[in-house]
Amino acid sequence: MPSDNPYIGKTVAEAGITEVRGGRLIEVIHFDEVVSHVSDNELIMGGDRLVFAGQIDEILDLKKSHGFVNADHHVFKMNEVDQDRQLRTAYVTFGSKLINTTIGHSSFEKDNNMTLVAVARRGERVEESPRGVLLKAGDTLLFECPPELNIDTDRLSSQLQFFDSEQVPNIGPKTLVSTIIMIAMVVLSALKVLPLLQCAFLAAIAMLLFRCCNADQAMKAINWSILMVFAGSVVLGTAIQKTGIAERLAYGILDVCGSNPIVVMTAICFVATFITEFISNTAAGAMFFPIMYEAAVQLGYEPYPFLIALMISVSSSFATPIGSPTHMLVSAPGGYRFSDFMRIGLLMNLIILAANIFIVNIIYPLTPLP
Repeated sequence: MPSDNPYIGKTVAEAGITEVRGGRLIEVIHFDEVVSHVSDNELIMGGDRLVFAGQIDEILDLKKSHGFVNADHHVFKMNEVDQDRQLRTAYVTFGSKLINTTIGHSSFEKDNNMTLVAVARRGERVEESPRGVLLKAGDTLLFECPPELNIDTDRLSSQLQFFDSEQVPNIGPKTLVSTIIMIAMVVLSALKVLPLLQCAFLAAIAMLLFRCCNADQAMKAINWSILMVFAGSVVLGTAIQKTGIAERLAYGILDVCGSNPIVVMTAICFVATFITEFISNTAAGAMFFPIMYEAAVQLGYEPYPFLIALMISVSSSFATPIGSPTHMLVSAPGGYRFSDFMRIGLLMNLIILAANIFIVNIIYPLTPLP
């Protein structure tokens, strides 16, 4: 703000710069004081730096209409962002109340003490005023908020999924401690010193004792929905085995594929790879485990190589966005379509399947049953 500007001494409302064509005023910097969530009564002083969000080309018209000038240096650097403000990134979840609404016509910013800075869709920024964008599922939103603000991400999880750097655990001394605990858990289980379940419980207790996490974080880390899926999958697999369905299916597969163990292993793994694209890998594994086991036994071979190949196959889901939670996480913000996953994923599935069968049979050669 030049010192001779006629709007000095007026409020931002009187100057008409709160909402402008193509954007809005999100911040006023008075010397070293940063004023976010600018009210209509905020006074403009000489030398102020005004920060706008929106369509740059249209906002630059303020140079002509209000006599503003471009900043001759960066308004703030990244280290200043950490000190005076924080930027949080989130995407609009499916089923969110924000879908088909605009931030400008809601009280979302006021209720959560955040300011919308930019909107991106399918990996590209939407070139219009952020507060006027009609939001869609998967849109990526960039918010500015005070550094001391602790956003209640749990409360907002039904509307927004935050995935900025603050959601990633910090690297520090506790990282080394937790790594040692995890390695110890795996080694003790691998050497059969203790069963895996007991090792896992001891590792969890050690994490709490060494303060790598607190009890509240540990409870929140338990994904109860995944545990319910796992429990249901185990019940389903047991039912398939107890009712004789697994044996009948195994005989049917042998009738079609013959008695060649490699062919039978490949056929079951191929079907499992296809099924796991639409259900969880846990459910697919529980479903095909008894079938693969019965097929191996009927062929007269030890089932372990067959089951190892199966476990790898049900974890190879690359061809659909619903095949894995990580796919769901990146598909909408990245602007990926269903066909994008199929175009790359189908080839990946075939490559992993071929490598899986080849490597498993080298490391774990087929052994006839005694």
